[in-house]
Amino acid sequence: MKNTIVLLLILFVSCKSPSDKKTETKDTKLEQLRTSIDSLFNSNIGENEPGAAILVSYKGKMIIGKGYGMRDLTENQPITKSTNMRMASVSKQFTALTILKLVDEGKISLNDSVYSIFPIETFKDGTTIEQLINHTSGKADAEEAFFKEWDSTMIANNKNILEWYSSENRTITKPGEKYQYNNGIYEFIPCIVEKVSGQEFAEFAKKNIFNKAGMKKTNFFNLTKPIEIEERAFCYEKDSLGNWKKMDGHFLNGLLGAGGVYTSVNDYFQYDLALRNKTILSEKTHEIIFKPSSTNKNNGVERYYAMGWGVTDSTATHTGGWFGTNTFTKRYLNKPLTIAIFMNRKTLFTNNLAKKTDSLVVEYVKNYR
Repeated sequence: MKNTIVLLLILFVSCKSPSDKKTETKDTKLEQLRTSIDSLFNSNIGENEPGAAILVSYKGKMIIGKGYGMRDLTENQPITKSTNMRMASVSKQFTALTILKLVDEGKISLNDSVYSIFPIETFKDGTTIEQLINHTSGKADAEEAFFKEWDSTMIANNKNILEWYSSENRTITKPGEKYQYNNGIYEFIPCIVEKVSGQEFAEFAKKNIFNKAGMKKTNFFNLTKPIEIEERAFCYEKDSLGNWKKMDGHFLNGLLGAGGVYTSVNDYFQYDLALRNKTILSEKTHEIIFKPSSTNKNNGVERYYAMGWGVTDSTATHTGGWFGTNTFTKRYLNKPLTIAIFMNRKTLFTNNLAKKTDSLVVEYVKNYR
């Protein structure tokens, strides 16, 4: 009887089809990837510390969607894939999309002069809307000035940014002449959206970008007009005694455009699908999103910027950093792969988590057949 059972087991194993074995191999390698990612993040994030959420999307599926650490230390609430986290400069891609939505509607063109919308001295030199988006406007950075000049007992808003650019000529170089990353200009862009659309910027983005992309719980958050953020991750940094301290009340957290978006792994996955399926804007306008429109050199290497993304031939990337926040997004343009990491602490780049995660995922994809 024993021999019969052994023989049947041998026959069962030997009769498995090649596709069954292939599936087993895929599943095994995916579990190995997940284990490696867990090990990497757990070694960098304590169970009761602020943490991170990670998304890995491949071939239209969320193969990893997970949180590590806490979104709220006071209430001991963990980070999950539905936790809404502050995006910092990753928000710029959504700001750019609000302009592209107006382009889609025929209300503006990327080649339009800013002066035609806001006839103020700063933009009398022919600066175009596209130059605002690709960081070649040649204007001073209002946000940098606000760190030094603004009364920190008051929350600044985007109208204050418009007033600053209107008060005197803020030109440093000729438009189009030089790439200079500029948060203040991205905080001026919402003023254009509001004037052209006749709608409040955050509402326009919610209706025309987030909802269209299936990002049901995503919002621009404005500290001068706060809204409830579901499953919100608070931002933390360590004080001089090594204790975690909330960093959500900064006086510049009323500025939208350069930052201000709260989103989750779940919603960002939907956004990734919408970008790949080209369902947010017209197909023609979608083609503009990752098209390089300005260049800059970093350590001798030429880099390109598109519509809120730093791009190469094969990737589109953006990072973010603010008080108690680090973010990283990378979309591969030559394969159906996206990686996103959102943190409510500022240790993403000091510990090379982004680079190490990218390496692990790319190695998995390389062996995925």
